[in-house]
Amino acid sequence: MLDALAVPELLVRVVVAIAIGGLIGLERERLDKFAGVRTMALLAGTAPAVVELADRAELPLLVVVYLVVVGAIALAIAYVRFKLRGDELGFTTTVTVFLVGVLGLLVGYGLLFEATSIAIIAAVLLTEKERIHGSIDRLTDRELSDSMKLGALVFVLYPILPPEPVDPYGVVSLREVLVFAIFVLLIQFGAYVSMRQFGGSKGLQVTGLLAGGANSLATAGVLARMARQSRDTVDAAASALLLATGSMILRNAAIASVLAVGLLPILWPPIAVMLALTLGLAYAGLAHGESYEEYDIDFDSPFSFTAAGKFAVAYIGIVLASVVGEELLGEPGLYATAFAGGLVSSAAVAVSAATVYSDGSVGSEPAAGMVILAIVASLSAKIVLVEMLNDEMRKRAVLPMVAVGIAGLGVFVLV
Repeated sequence: MLDALAVPELLVRVVVAIAIGGLIGLERERLDKFAGVRTMALLAGTAPAVVELADRAELPLLVVVYLVVVGAIALAIAYVRFKLRGDELGFTTTVTVFLVGVLGLLVGYGLLFEATSIAIIAAVLLTEKERIHGSIDRLTDRELSDSMKLGALVFVLYPILPPEPVDPYGVVSLREVLVFAIFVLLIQFGAYVSMRQFGGSKGLQVTGLLAGGANSLATAGVLARMARQSRDTVDAAASALLLATGSMILRNAAIASVLAVGLLPILWPPIAVMLALTLGLAYAGLAHGESYEEYDIDFDSPFSFTAAGKFAVAYIGIVLASVVGEELLGEPGLYATAFAGGLVSSAAVAVSAATVYSDGSVGSEPAAGMVILAIVASLSAKIVLVEMLNDEMRKRAVLPMVAVGIAGLGVFVLV
């Protein structure tokens, strides 16, 4: 649209920079700080003009001069606040002013998306000051230490692990195993935050509903472990696991349907039955089970690296078992491959099914069958994992998942 209207590129960049500065300045002015909306907006809006002038005049030092001026303005604001108004010496506004100047330069160099994203993150960080400070005050040494360990796993260990498989079958990638372990840790953290925010039973329901769409197998492991730590959590953890299962089913069906609309007529009848049964059983378990505001669980830290390590080992075992099973069966058929793949990643099978249907390799019925079998395989993996970790959840979670899998297969065959 801008190209059709022949809007000068410099004008677009200046407007974007002014919007970025105004967004951050709005938060500062709301708190009656120096450098409000107008100051921040004009400061950021000047940067693209400086970059354009420096390019046209071939004087790159103009950009350096601009940064020096921005730094001087930032320090002057800190001086005025401290000396003339007697405010506490704080550098948040000073640093924010300099950041706004740098973001304006990014816009001037054409990095609009990056500058806008950073501005939004900075605005959220500034707005959530009280909540962040409150969280820091409640942070224990154990929580801080474990958070640093998680950061080391993500930013130090992950980049140095080899991306290629390390096993003879060519399926076990150490990076993928680490990602699974990180998923487990993040789900544990989600449960920790949810239970603090919403209370015991409600917190588990939120965890299952949200985390199940990301990695339902890891969610099953975390919930089963929590139920083993406290018998009071069995009812809520079982219903949360069923909610996680429902999220997984809906995610896979949505992936396949979006990528291959032609699968809808065959795929959705069994999906609808499985979803209805899963959610109904989850609600029944929660309604007739015991719920608590708090649970007697040791929450010294939101992370359990030992549990994550055990789940990662179980993940490797499931991957290898699926491959060995295929080899023992000889040349795997389409459905056998879908079931074996579903033990590892049902979402990946959903993508594969939509792909082979879209390119004409298979018809709609076999492709839909691949999705259903992948869901059943995912249910099977969770059933085995929960049985291994906590057999007290058999009646409340394992048997319902068995019923969901059988119902889905039955409806698919009948349809």
